[in-house]
Amino acid sequence: MDEKKNNIRLVKTGGRRVTKTTTEYDWNSLERKMKDEKAARQSQQKTRHTASFQKKIRYQKRQKQRRLRMKRRRALAILIFIIVLVLILMFVTPIFNIRSVSVDGNRLVGAPEFQEKLKPLVGENLFRSGTGKIRRILKENPYIDDVEVQKKIFPPSLLVTVTEYNPAGLIRVEGKNLIVTKDLRVLSENGEKYPVPIVTGINVESYKISYELKPDDTEKREIITTALRTMEAVEMLGDVIEFNISDITDITLNYANRLTITCGTQLDLDHKLRLLKETVKALDNNARGTIDLSEPGKAVYIP
Repeated sequence: MDEKKNNIRLVKTGGRRVTKTTTEYDWNSLERKMKDEKAARQSQQKTRHTASFQKKIRYQKRQKQRRLRMKRRRALAILIFIIVLVLILMFVTPIFNIRSVSVDGNRLVGAPEFQEKLKPLVGENLFRSGTGKIRRILKENPYIDDVEVQKKIFPPSLLVTVTEYNPAGLIRVEGKNLIVTKDLRVLSENGEKYPVPIVTGINVESYKISYELKPDDTEKREIITTALRTMEAVEMLGDVIEFNISDITDITLNYANRLTITCGTQLDLDHKLRLLKETVKALDNNARGTIDLSEPGKAVYIP
């Protein structure tokens, strides 16, 4: 009876029934079971806590994203409103109507002609006036090579800068004095007012304003364009009175009605004309006679 009493332990059973005959082994098993149940409850509590915390985090994240979307929508609405307002001010209201149009860069074409063509633009909306239309209007004049349009907002105005073709020669065709560029583009039919060389010895059957002249002889065309380009480059167009290519083996020039220039063939014609420019500089301003450039690289002055 005393041995059985020694095997009896007082423990907290958690509501379980313990008899007097419970052995030491049973007590150890019961303690382990109670510990396992306690660990399981703690694990469940921890899991529930973690799930609750994650749920709270997800909720806060959704709330943050929702607020961010609302802010973006408000910002987009404000931006659209501002854009619409600006477009109305720019294209509808008379605030940005053109008040003046000025032209720069013209030397050969008079300003009144430009003003007459650009006058209808005054009063139009600055942003609706197309620069392409302005270019087309001004380039109807055969002297206009390029057009650049700048729009000024305050005050609303246009600055038009034109680049003109340079007259380089005069060719007589069908009784007309055609003014041409160094590339034989026809600028006008009345060229007496321009100090450019008269090109003789060339045959042209027809022509059209604003288009390149096409002589029958392509070799002569190359000679003329080479000569006019070189004379323009060395600033000699105003000094040469006549450029004669009747005989392409004996090309001649009349320089300032006081010097006769013989160039021979077209071989190194551009270098010959540059040499002519240097030779004339070395002579007296009233020098008369002949300059022979037939031999490339050599200039012979004969009084």
